[in-house]
Amino acid sequence: MQIFNDLTYINKSSLALGFFDGLHLGHRVVLKNTINLAKENNASSVVITFKSHPLNFLSDNKVELILTLEERLNILENIGIENVILLDFEKYSNIRAKDYLENVLIKYFSPLAITTGFNHHFGFNKEGDSCFLRKYKDIYKYKYFEVPPFVVNDTVVSCSEIRNRLHLGNFPQAGSLLGYYYFINVSVIEGEHIAAKLGFPSANFIYPEDKVKIPHGVYYVKVKIEEKEYNGVLNYGYAPTLNNNSRLKSEVHIIDFDENIYGKRIKISFIAKIRNQMKFESTDKLKAQIMRDIAFTDIYQHFLHSSISFKEKKY
Repeated sequence: MQIFNDLTYINKSSLALGFFDGLHLGHRVVLKNTINLAKENNASSVVITFKSHPLNFLSDNKVELILTLEERLNILENIGIENVILLDFEKYSNIRAKDYLENVLIKYFSPLAITTGFNHHFGFNKEGDSCFLRKYKDIYKYKYFEVPPFVVNDTVVSCSEIRNRLHLGNFPQAGSLLGYYYFINVSVIEGEHIAAKLGFPSANFIYPEDKVKIPHGVYYVKVKIEEKEYNGVLNYGYAPTLNNNSRLKSEVHIIDFDENIYGKRIKISFIAKIRNQMKFESTDKLKAQIMRDIAFTDIYQHFLHSSISFKEKKY
């Protein structure tokens, strides 16, 4: 996949327009249509997107991302997109929709087809939308495809719905809308070795600042180290039993794993919340609870195999 940090000429293209945070099930329909049209017409599949979320420039509140830019690009490549155009939103935010269509989309990409979601907007004051693109398709000789809402269990799949579920720690429901389990990529750092002294060595990390914030708690996770995946119990929050309530901790005990991975990048996928954080009367009771948390992962694993409600995409 080729990545361009500004406009470049690509003749005869099939375009997909959108920010595509999360690359959820609805986004995937847009991208699948874009790729199929490119193949059918011997054209190039092209995604035109932005480096940063547009709402970061339009609002004082910073958007919590489901995917970082690097993660978004990796998934787009795995899906099969051939070209990604990364634009700076500020540079194009004040362009009128017709100017954007003529001087960006048509001029640089000669599109045979354009595909968007039902709620896509572009141009100054969001002038460009599905009706706008449909209006000009015959003038500029492209086919336009508007992908309707994608519905799962009576819920329209959207980034806001996914964020709501992640904020509640409801990872199974978020996964049913994403088509994969919410994940983070982090570097392992050295901690205080407190968990190791309890008999449960853990990999410490810093939760990504720009990603969706999850509630404090204990979670069943999958940890991918290089090409191998392990079950894990992750603690995100504080350590009330150890009277450590001043510093936020992010650590994961990787089950059946005992290697030095300081400095390594690992992928952590959130499967389910096990429990809220609790203060125990003694470290012995804490250790007993951790054993129950580990047992939970085995029980839930069997549950997943028998009743999983979505086919996870392996990214």
